[in-house]
Amino acid sequence: MSTYSIQARQWEQLELLKQILDEAGLITNLMEKSETIPLHMLIAAFQEDSKGRDRFLHFSFLPLDEEDMTAIHLLQIYSTLPFSLKEGQRDAVADLLLRINSRLPIGHFGLNEQDELHYRYVYSVSASRLFGSEEMLDILSLFVYICDMFADPIEQVASGEADVAQVLDM
Repeated sequence: MSTYSIQARQWEQLELLKQILDEAGLITNLMEKSETIPLHMLIAAFQEDSKGRDRFLHFSFLPLDEEDMTAIHLLQIYSTLPFSLKEGQRDAVADLLLRINSRLPIGHFGLNEQDELHYRYVYSVSASRLFGSEEMLDILSLFVYICDMFADPIEQVASGEADVAQVLDM
């Protein structure tokens, strides 16, 4: 399968996902790969967090070698947490994320070089079939549930309001 065919198939998958999310009532924006956007990307707004802040899901297929992409495509689901890391809290947050990640059924929380906190899951999609609506909505429901479950304790440590031991005792 050529790189062009693979990208066309991934675009088709993102169009289907957009349709699924639109039908579920989410506001979506599908963006084609360009000089400024390295991969096809779908962005969807989902429910505000407990403090009324906007949250977004980012969907994109991870690039793989052509020979690796004959059977599967890897769909990345990514969301930046809507709060900042206070200076001096990086080590405490990293420790908390390590402890939380060991409990998660899917995905992981992370902290990048720009001190942005995120939740990320990579879903393996068969290259030979389109994913189903129920399947994707169940995955997204679990994704959002995990974000909701752990965002507040992560923010408490990230802001310096609590330490790791305090949030783990909750």
